[in-house]
Amino acid sequence: MILREQFFNLYTNCVDIILKDFIFIVSREEYELFSEEDGDAPAVPTLTHEQFRALEDFLNKKDNPALLPIQIAYYTGLRIGEVCALTWQDVNLDEQYLTVRRSIRYNGARHKTEIGSTKRKIVRTVDFCDTLAVILRRAKKEQIENRLCYGELCSLNYYTEVREKDRAYYEVYILPRTAEVPEGYRELSFVCLRSDGAVETPSMVSVMCR
Repeated sequence: MILREQFFNLYTNCVDIILKDFIFIVSREEYELFSEEDGDAPAVPTLTHEQFRALEDFLNKKDNPALLPIQIAYYTGLRIGEVCALTWQDVNLDEQYLTVRRSIRYNGARHKTEIGSTKRKIVRTVDFCDTLAVILRRAKKEQIENRLCYGELCSLNYYTEVREKDRAYYEVYILPRTAEVPEGYRELSFVCLRSDGAVETPSMVSVMCR
């Protein structure tokens, strides 16, 4: 119990460093969340190596889906919301860089999980090291295997645009693989997934690490 409390306290301290406030509500004219344009901005790791190794070991032993988001955040300096919003189309494994276009969070006022802009509302590229390249390649392979294993029970992730009072919201939905997809829903191949294929959100990272 003491060890569990120590790890939880460590996690809480780490998340206080990683998690930031975001601005998510933007119109298509202000920011294109799904564009193909690249940009540049420096990325700095937000955890000490000792904190990261302790948290990584803790999550790995629990086979916790929060592990991959934490690893990406550490090796790239991205915020958790940015990490969880990454898709495989944003990842260049050959040249080892990410294109950061968007962020994801739960909007408590609307009771919806939403994709929106990054804090600075810019598209940027972030290089990553060989270690993270290995982690990402392994994760991609495991996701393919899980998709085959779960079969019809596998979940797929979608977003749809909803306009309210001249504002555009990009809502995220998780549907069973066999479900009929509503008109206007577009599939997203998120990098950070649970074993059943559902996207791992920042709020779930917090819950799963407890």
